Amino acid sequence: MKNEVLFDALNDNIFCNHKIVTYKGTFYHYHDAYELFLLLNGNDNYYIESLEMQIERGSLILISPYVFHCRGAFKGNSYERIVLNIKEPYIKTISSEKTNMADCFFSHPSSKSSLLKLNEQQITEFIIIAQRLSKEIESNEYGSDILVDSYMKQILVMVNRISKNQKIDCVTNLMPSLVSNVIAYIEENITEEISLDILSDCFHHNGTYLSRCFKNITGITLQQYIIQKRITLAKKYLF
Repeated sequence: MKNEVLFDALNDNIFCNHKIVTYKGTFYHYHDAYELFLLLNGNDNYYIESLEMQIERGSLILISPYVFHCRGAFKGNSYERIVLNIKEPYIKTISSEKTNMADCFFSHPSSKSSLLKLNEQQITEFIIIAQRLSKEIESNEYGSDILVDSYMKQILVMVNRISKNQKIDCVTNLMPSLVSNVIAYIEENITEEISLDILSDCFHHNGTYLSRCFKNITGITLQQYIIQKRITLAKKYLF
């Protein structure tokens, strides 16, 4: 996968995109921004680091910056989704002393991701506001920046209220335990030496088998994942 982009940088404060996507393959990637992923049509799986979970219409996934994730589906299948990425400094500008708009991203104990379930009324409301937001992001009309802030606040207030009022159930992890455990091991030992030989000894499988299992799930190699995890760690220390 020579042309893959593991790190997808956000050029603007906000990115909002509503589209039907034809699935062409997947690989783990991450952003320097928060992400809201709302599935509107399709029933497939979503991967967040060592977690694989099933999602359906109304599933809203909240992902923190620098967390590896990807969408899973069968090649050729189409699905409809809204993706919203928000830079952390921007969220601070639309927050207040009383209201931290980023709270919803830290509602799960891992502080890496959360899964919320939206009902039909909430889905409709989210779509309407997101469409208005997207229009104003592209607009140069008078007051468009004010409206962008307004719609962004509406979405985050809505998501935070849902997050605070909705019980977060334990999500069944569908990821093969070998791959999930390897990712967890890398996370826990990222500042230590990690090699294919060390992983082979730890998990009692040869390196070729481990590498194949890992790439089948994540779309990237073990070496790529370890390097990128260390890069994200360095970025967190720098910023």
